[in-house]
Amino acid sequence: MIETLYLVRHAKAEGSHPQGDRHRALSEEGRRRIEAMLPEADDRAFRVDLALSSPYLRAVQTRDLFAPVFGPARLETTTALTPDADPEELLEELKDWESQGFVRIAVFTHNPYVTLLAGLLMASGSGSEPAFHTPTILALGFGRGLEVRGGRPLWILNP
Repeated sequence: MIETLYLVRHAKAEGSHPQGDRHRALSEEGRRRIEAMLPEADDRAFRVDLALSSPYLRAVQTRDLFAPVFGPARLETTTALTPDADPEELLEELKDWESQGFVRIAVFTHNPYVTLLAGLLMASGSGSEPAFHTPTILALGFGRGLEVRGGRPLWILNP
């Protein structure tokens, strides 16, 4: 049963890439922001069994830069985390991972998708919609496993 789901927006990326949006890499500023966040993410026990990311380069790079903090985890990419994906597809994938015994999962994705996902998963009355700057981690706790509107915000970390 999923106990904690971390929603992570990628760090600041380059403005464009000749081969298209999916190839945009992190900017130096984006890398610096992640490096500055690493100690606090560690202090907040940002630990995962599974780290899922969009296949877009900036999301994969963000995941990989946070990897030393979240510890040994299975690393996967999924098109269910791309900017134009359907959150329902991700929820189905997460249920499958949950059935395999993963309890702490991080998803590395894009905005506005991550904001939509947070709105779908956060319990009613759990506060205002979080602002997902580049980068941001929102930790959601689930008492009875992953449920729509079942997540309670545990903490948020952004620059």
